[in-house]
Amino acid sequence: MGARAWLATDMGSLLTNGPRGSGDATRAMGRVLGRCAAAVRGAGAVVGGASALLGLDPPADLSWVLPVVLANLGWSAVFVVVTLRHGLLTWLMAMDLVAVCGLCLIQSHVVGGAALPGGAAWVSVIASMCVVYGHLAWRPVVAVPSGLVVVAFYVVGQALAGVPGAGLVQAAVITLQNFATMGLMLLLRRVSRGADAELDLASRSRAQSRAREAQRADEREANRRLHDTVLATLTMVGSGSIDAPSARLRDQARSDLSVVMAMAGGYGESAGLVRLDELLRDAVERAAAPVSLALMLDRCEVPGPVADAFVWAGSAAVVNVRRHAGVDQADIRLDEAGGAVVVTVVDLGRGFDPVGVPAHRYGLREGIVGRMAAVGGVALVDSAPGEGTRITLRWWAGD
Repeated sequence: MGARAWLATDMGSLLTNGPRGSGDATRAMGRVLGRCAAAVRGAGAVVGGASALLGLDPPADLSWVLPVVLANLGWSAVFVVVTLRHGLLTWLMAMDLVAVCGLCLIQSHVVGGAALPGGAAWVSVIASMCVVYGHLAWRPVVAVPSGLVVVAFYVVGQALAGVPGAGLVQAAVITLQNFATMGLMLLLRRVSRGADAELDLASRSRAQSRAREAQRADEREANRRLHDTVLATLTMVGSGSIDAPSARLRDQARSDLSVVMAMAGGYGESAGLVRLDELLRDAVERAAAPVSLALMLDRCEVPGPVADAFVWAGSAAVVNVRRHAGVDQADIRLDEAGGAVVVTVVDLGRGFDPVGVPAHRYGLREGIVGRMAAVGGVALVDSAPGEGTRITLRWWAGD
């Protein structure tokens, strides 16, 4: 999570369970499945290594088994650490696929003769698990062919070991696992997409409710200001407390007029549409710190108050980078996704735990989240200690 965002998107993210554009439910499912894959790979390496050493008999040879077991344990440790920190990345899965296929080819050197023909051999178990957790990381368009590649290498390895039937029965079992896991993952992904849709609807409803509450709060404040100024003055004139030509009335009227003009300030509902892309470009040029801007939309028009919220919330995020992230560089991106205008601010700084931010901290709570909520948008903070920060500002153009 955090600043990896669009600056360092994994090249295979479009084929995985939880790409950056996914909803909360899909990303959560991806994290859980990643932990499962790490546990399976790590446990398989430990149990498989012990089985290989304890079941050592010809044609397996210790000069082969020991270095292969140690190498497999070392790679499994790398796989577990990277997966737990960053998820099931494409390059990691590709290297693991190569490692498992290599194990399949040298079965005659690392699997005891008694275990070779059966599906309980440690290499057979690792091959089966590789096919299964391949579906946890990849979409079927990649996972199914990858599983069939493992099956092919397993059959070749069995043939090289002189196993009668070249392990076709176990190969059929692994193939069945391949397609069964594909079906299960299709179902899980469908469920997660449905959950994302419900969460998105609930998020939009909450945002609209907050916007209405903010509007009512503004109306109450406006009524209070009018009551304390203009209406109070008119009441005093009507009751004869102030004579029309008096200097006191002129001073009071001047004060009341300043309040009314302040209430009418800003873009207002009648300002129409303004160019958000131009406002962001101007804000970046005025920024005191180095800020890069990526405009995915050549022309982005939004209502004045919405543009105001985007620019001020984005500026607040950049200020937070300078104050807290420990870096100077920030990157801003303007894009469109799912009918929403999206502004993303990313830094590669020290990051933080959003849950641990004190309630009295105004900048994040009101300067960013509250400001977007006031115009019916949302602000999402994606950060973790040591992993940078990604702040996503989203407003639905149809609202």
